[in-house]
Amino acid sequence: MTGVSREPAVRTTATAVEILDCTLRDGSYSVDFKFTEETIRAVLAGLEKSGIGLVELGHGLGLGAGEALSQPSLIADDRCFTVAAETLRRAAWGMFCIPGLADPGQLRSAAEAGMGFVRIGVDITDVSPAEHFVGLAKELGLRTFVNLMKTNVLDTDGVVAAVRRCAGFGADSVYLVDSVGGYLPYEVAALFRRVGAEVPVPLGFHGHDNLGLANANALAAATAGARYVDTTLDGIGRGAGNTVTEAFAAILTHHRNPAEYDYRALAELSEAIVRPLPRLHDDRTLQVLGGLTQTHSSFFPLITRCAEAARVDVFDLMAAVAKVERVRPTEVLVKEIAAGLRS
Repeated sequence: MTGVSREPAVRTTATAVEILDCTLRDGSYSVDFKFTEETIRAVLAGLEKSGIGLVELGHGLGLGAGEALSQPSLIADDRCFTVAAETLRRAAWGMFCIPGLADPGQLRSAAEAGMGFVRIGVDITDVSPAEHFVGLAKELGLRTFVNLMKTNVLDTDGVVAAVRRCAGFGADSVYLVDSVGGYLPYEVAALFRRVGAEVPVPLGFHGHDNLGLANANALAAATAGARYVDTTLDGIGRGAGNTVTEAFAAILTHHRNPAEYDYRALAELSEAIVRPLPRLHDDRTLQVLGGLTQTHSSFFPLITRCAEAARVDVFDLMAAVAKVERVRPTEVLVKEIAAGLRS
């Protein structure tokens, strides 16, 4: 009997795909921003020991967000700086930064504390707020990423244009972000091939798992030319969670990626430190519906509330709203659409 070949049908490119672990940032949503210092130190040390070279931490919405939104993390930004600087010896640490929630002074303070990279998050429909922060970050000597949140709301031409603008700002890399977990692998592959062919800037991928495809989409991005892929231990993250660090590290090993990660040690770290954490759990039905309609999880409470008030089906309302506005649906708009469904 002939054995089944375990050779991968598609290999990653010769350039190594780098994992950027954001357990301690995106994962903070799942614990209501209450990672303890003990957990932070254990995760940082374990990731570095396992070969992860880029580690993100801090509030889910980035620098200054806890104060700006009156939703502080258990461990404040400045203490995170100290813990990361004390714990890591080889890996670079960084934080998320949303212009308007963060201010330039906070970015300067992080850089002075030893931060190695920053990820500037903007909605893909308006990337202009990133320009000043990219310039400042480069001035401060930081590796500078721009994360294009809600990439899914634009067609491929629009994505190419947004990436080109960010590259023009001076970004070292630009991330395409599946904020709603709604992409399919073939769509991700086609998107990365097209953008990579037209804009000569390293690309990254950040995926969510609403439809159970975060790992598959991450692999599709990697095989189509992505340079960086975001992951979290045990897939912990906002809403449905993210690409799984330990599993994706194993996938890269199987695909003979030049970067080497100890996926067994990562799995043990996930099992020992992350899995036991008490977590918030969002409604699974809403997560699936959100992936299908490409609706961001931050709008679930508004849509649910309006559906209940108008006595219409929440899925019907979500789908109807998504056809009109997927970036920032207002309460007035959602109520109008609900009333229309009701009538």
